[in-house]
Amino acid sequence: MTAAAAAGAVGPLAAPALAATGLDVSRLVRSALFVSDLPRSKSFYKDLLGLDQILFEGQFRGGTLGRLLGLPADAVVDACILKAEGPAYGMIGLFQVAGQRPRVRKRRGTVNVGEAVLVFYAAQLDRFTEQVRAAGWTVVCPPVNLTPRFREMTFYGPDDQLINVIERDHRANP
Repeated sequence: MTAAAAAGAVGPLAAPALAATGLDVSRLVRSALFVSDLPRSKSFYKDLLGLDQILFEGQFRGGTLGRLLGLPADAVVDACILKAEGPAYGMIGLFQVAGQRPRVRKRRGTVNVGEAVLVFYAAQLDRFTEQVRAAGWTVVCPPVNLTPRFREMTFYGPDDQLINVIERDHRANP
């Protein structure tokens, strides 16, 4: 085992360990979020988080998507896949299943088993936090130093999706 693997390293340091498995897997392409209000969620991710390009928008009816997701054959799913400028990585797919009531019961103020946290960079974290509050979203934790090098904050998005934002100029240091 390499020192990087033993330390739980991620990113480029961990790449040799993944390559050793013989698997040829890309970096994460997209997160798929099942939402209760597609227009509201679309607006949130476009307007506040800058995913302003639409890769796909449309409706699926049963069939293949139903099989992929374990939905009934007659299910109707409205979908929108959003991305930022550049390569098609780090996208967010928003899916609303017609007639489906939200079934996940989450406890606010803590993480929940099976819950994913979406993580983004923002160059000016204090300004971003002000925008989040002005837009009416609930800030869980205002900007704090998790490590001496990085400040982070968290807030709830649509359907109580937990979102973490790290202060980093992603355009200067991609």
